[in-house]
Amino acid sequence: MKSMIMNKIMKLICLLFLASIVASCNKDPEYYTLETPADQMLLRTSSADLTLEKEKENETAITFTWNAAAQRGGADANIAYFFRMYMADLHSNVTSLYEIEAGERSISFTHNELNDILASWSILPGDKVTIEAEVIAQVNSSAQYLKPELSKTQFDVVGYDKNATAIYMVMIKEDGERSMRRMTEKVVGSGIYQSQAELKPCKYFFALSAESDYPCYMKGENGDNSLQYVTEEGDYEMLENTKSGTYTMVVDLNVFDVNIVSLYPLPKDGIWIVGNSCEVGWDLGVAKEKGALQSKDPRHPELWTYTGNFYYNGGSNEFKLSVDLDWGGRFFFAPHAAANPAAEHELGEARYQDNGGDLKWSVASDGKYTLTVDLNQMRIYLNPAE
Repeated sequence: MKSMIMNKIMKLICLLFLASIVASCNKDPEYYTLETPADQMLLRTSSADLTLEKEKENETAITFTWNAAAQRGGADANIAYFFRMYMADLHSNVTSLYEIEAGERSISFTHNELNDILASWSILPGDKVTIEAEVIAQVNSSAQYLKPELSKTQFDVVGYDKNATAIYMVMIKEDGERSMRRMTEKVVGSGIYQSQAELKPCKYFFALSAESDYPCYMKGENGDNSLQYVTEEGDYEMLENTKSGTYTMVVDLNVFDVNIVSLYPLPKDGIWIVGNSCEVGWDLGVAKEKGALQSKDPRHPELWTYTGNFYYNGGSNEFKLSVDLDWGGRFFFAPHAAANPAAEHELGEARYQDNGGDLKWSVASDGKYTLTVDLNQMRIYLNPAE
């Protein structure tokens, strides 16, 4: 009898225990909400409506300042400030996060820096956009995580076209006669301009408009080929050309310099490798499709390159360079039979085969190489491809 009573008591205890478990499982979970701190920083901008100017590209365009964030997290906690900007309408096109130096509560951007941000977001020059700026106060070394304090402000900004679609080479001869040459970008957006012209000794500079001499680029302070941006008439020096003949002018506004080179004229504006020393073989049709040398660097239009596998085959494999894509046309030939362009760099004028013989180049060993032809210095090079 006593045993039966004990069994009933144990069963009752088990039932109560299970009931308590079920009850605890049915309880709603407890959620904790982090407190959002009030904005005590009150982020401010030096301009709410800003038009960027190329003439002031190195000057400060806008400055952001803010008050100290609320001190939270205890005596050992410290606050680090971060800053960012993004498009106000979509919260897209976010800049990188700028970490503010300890003790500072401001950040500035030049006309050029802010214009570069707009360009990286594909904002067209002249279009007004609204940007939201945000400063973030992060609490470090706290005993617990604390939500950062945020402060935001907005401003409108209009960017400028960093690189003009064209610039104008203004040439002034000794007798005062003026002439002008329009130069355009070979690669749009590159800031590198090219033009070929018949030059005579003269003074020259580069204007941004065909109607006005200013703003313009005059001779810089870093050598005869350097440039500086000039907004108005002053004590500036023009560049000087002493050459006569047909030359190609290259102006690079990324590094502010000008280069004048003499380019060997190409009848079809191209060079094609042909021969069994390379993958093209002795087929001009294949050469047209796969054997074209490329002029890729807008700073150096004189350099043409081809990269591919070359074959030695005991010295019996050879190649030459076509400029007419015609077996009866002109080629660049080697200075002598089996010349190795890795060691012998002489490059003569393109000629017909009957005028000097069918002299071809060879390589010294199999491998992947870059063949480079310099149409200014009239040199040829062969280097292992990277």
